[in-house]
Amino acid sequence: MDMKRNLEYYEKLPYHIILEPCDDGQSVYWVARVAELPHCLIHGDTPEEAIREIEEVKRDWIKSNLERGLKIPEPISRKYSGQISLRIPPSLHKLLSDIATVQEISLNQFMATALAREAGFHLETTESKAKRGKIYARDKKFTRRGCMKNISSEMKYDTGKLHVDSR
Repeated sequence: MDMKRNLEYYEKLPYHIILEPCDDGQSVYWVARVAELPHCLIHGDTPEEAIREIEEVKRDWIKSNLERGLKIPEPISRKYSGQISLRIPPSLHKLLSDIATVQEISLNQFMATALAREAGFHLETTESKAKRGKIYARDKKFTRRGCMKNISSEMKYDTGKLHVDSR
């Protein structure tokens, strides 16, 4: 088994990179991690630095595992239909439906907005006809696994395509 050939093979695979801002109380920094490779992560002062550095860390992680004869996971194929099936108690379904009715939006729009908000996006629907169906992320900070997230106010998403992939 030729290690260089295998290293080159794994380096070319489309691994999923996750980038998130973190705040240690003194400064904000960025953590980049390879989702499929356990403990393969690095931080940088800027998103660009973290992304640039994760490529070298990924290469070293793969090389080390090849040298030690350890298994190297391949990227997971990620396809998102935009639809999920969710089981909830009827009482919660009624409550969510009532809230959506009061807000004069569909239950689907209300739930998509609530889920996005929980994931760190503060979303508002636009009212102009030209922008109908678009939502805009506003700055919001929240704690998740000890990290603070800041979402740019310029990020724009289609309500039918809320997922943001770092690739």
